[in-house]
Amino acid sequence: MTETLPARAASPSTGYVPPAPGGRAPREPRPPDAPRPRARSALVWRIFAAAAAVVCLLVATVVGTLEVFARRTADAAIARGLHDANNHVESLLDGRARALASAAEVFAQDSHIGSLLLNDSASADLLDQASEAARRTGATWVQFTDADGVRLAKSDEPSAPRVSLGATALVGGALDGQSTTGAGVAGDSVAIEGVAVPVSVGPDSARRIVGVLVAARALDSAVVRELHDATDGEVLIYHLDGAGRPRVSASSLPDAQRTAVLQRVSERRAAHDSVSGLALHLGGTTFVGQETPLRSAGGSVEGGVITLRSRDRELAPFLALRRRVLLAGLAGLLLTFGVAYLVARQITRPILALRDAARRVAAGDLSASAVGVGSTGEVAELADAVRSVLDQVQDRHALAEVVERARAVPHPETLGSGGGAVDGILAPGTVLARRYVIDKVLGVGGNGVVYRASDSELGETVAIKTLRQEAVVGGELALARLKEEIRLARRITHAGVVRIHDLGEADGAYFVTMEYVPGLSLQELLRRLGPLPAPVVVALGKQLCGALAAAHGQGIIHRDVKPPNLVVQPDGALKVLDFGVARLAERVSGLTQTGLVVGTPAYMAPEQLLDEHVDARADVWSVGVVLYEAVTGRLPYDAGTPAALIGRILTGDATAPIEILPSVPAPLSDAIARALARDPTQRLSSAAALHELLARAVRGEAQG
Repeated sequence: MTETLPARAASPSTGYVPPAPGGRAPREPRPPDAPRPRARSALVWRIFAAAAAVVCLLVATVVGTLEVFARRTADAAIARGLHDANNHVESLLDGRARALASAAEVFAQDSHIGSLLLNDSASADLLDQASEAARRTGATWVQFTDADGVRLAKSDEPSAPRVSLGATALVGGALDGQSTTGAGVAGDSVAIEGVAVPVSVGPDSARRIVGVLVAARALDSAVVRELHDATDGEVLIYHLDGAGRPRVSASSLPDAQRTAVLQRVSERRAAHDSVSGLALHLGGTTFVGQETPLRSAGGSVEGGVITLRSRDRELAPFLALRRRVLLAGLAGLLLTFGVAYLVARQITRPILALRDAARRVAAGDLSASAVGVGSTGEVAELADAVRSVLDQVQDRHALAEVVERARAVPHPETLGSGGGAVDGILAPGTVLARRYVIDKVLGVGGNGVVYRASDSELGETVAIKTLRQEAVVGGELALARLKEEIRLARRITHAGVVRIHDLGEADGAYFVTMEYVPGLSLQELLRRLGPLPAPVVVALGKQLCGALAAAHGQGIIHRDVKPPNLVVQPDGALKVLDFGVARLAERVSGLTQTGLVVGTPAYMAPEQLLDEHVDARADVWSVGVVLYEAVTGRLPYDAGTPAALIGRILTGDATAPIEILPSVPAPLSDAIARALARDPTQRLSSAAALHELLARAVRGEAQG
């Protein structure tokens, strides 16, 4: 896939600048004395601003997260507190009602009470008993009714009229023989909790109800204080007046705040909403409230007990923490401003040094790649990457100059320039597969002939390798193996590997289409120039190892690395050809044959010659042979016959390159020797390892 190109003028002394990808002309380098844009300050301030922004964002995020967490925590604490307060209110009211009912039942069991209820003329005595009952039960007042529910006496109101109370659920339930409890309103001014117990006379088997004892306790400020101390919150007890409007019975709140609570209760009741979950602002403080309704014996709501908890008090610890975080963040931000500026300058100094080095290289000063940044970490890695790119530019420059010199050397015409069909070679102008027009012969190999051709459908220049019939001997098995190798080769996308397009067939003969690469093969370079300088050999070896490492990463072994399969383009880029004999590092069952050895013996590793298991180390051996030949002008092993050559490879030791040519640098000679270790376990394990050793060699850092 190579052709001999006519000579052209040597590259200028300022250095070779390879073309940009896609064939575009390189940008004209800036003259060394041209003014440079002052990017240092801008870059420093951008890094400084970015660092400061990150700190501000971090502080804002912490404060915002703390704010959300604080409010959620406070709301959860308030909800728990209100739930506990509601339970406490219910427990307190229930306990007071049970205690009052128990005391009333004990007093009502006195037979004297029953006698008085049956005696219409005992009103004065009955009033005295009502007062005594109030004293003993701890009630605010006590009243008696007869068997019809008509009030006969009331302890706190001697002149209370005789009205019928039998229709009320409280008294009616007692007349039915059951003690009843329920809330109510006394005098339209205060909420009460009342109990009614039946008063009966006669023997146990024939007792009859002769009246009812009703005892009531006011829900007053004493109850409010008890609830306030128990719930650690504000308390308001209200009742509904005759018009259904809420009125305060007792509260721990100031008068002005009581009015605001009652107004909100009125609004909720008008909208038929529960008072639970009530949120309101009182005196600059946010409260959340919950109601425990006060129900009559019949179940109707007569009022309620509202407990309020301060949301601001629950948030106070978090607000204090937020202030401390803000102050600490502000102090940290001020400190970070200074540190960020210093760090930014520290970061930009080596980066700008790398920028200047790249500009000098673009201007033709190839010595600029030896730049030191005096840094560590990621910046040092960036420097290594930039140095690697600059080294690649140097390498391609060195190889491009070699191609220039080789093209200037007079040489006889090769097979590719001839015409006519000889020994099955297609003549120029021949149309293959009704698509590819043959331009010229590029080379003849062991497996077939390589042509340059024009693709009439796509209008592109391609390389075509026609395969000899012997290459596919074996019927379907051989064809399957060939297709598998083509499929594997197409998986490699490295720029240093020639791309395989397709496998075709015409008139019973198979051919492979691939990328056309102009340039000179390494074989042609060595034929014209002889041994190459050590820096050129190192540059060639690094590019070759990079391409093979990409193939090995796909599990593909080349198995036939040799000078004819390596092409150096005019811009100094190396291309590896003929992955057609490549196969998976682990053999595919059914697609290989025992005893089938592929490759060129002079460049084959010992294990490959013995048809043993082959891996990436076989290609490392071949690279070692290629580099040996390139730097010394001869092969490491030579013999008169193939059998003798194989015997020497399997048993002999190659002379070190430095012993043949003392001018060969010792690090390069050692790297080649390690690649040519006959025992695979002692050989460099991968193309990447050899690449690293060559990179050290060019820096004078090779290690034994």
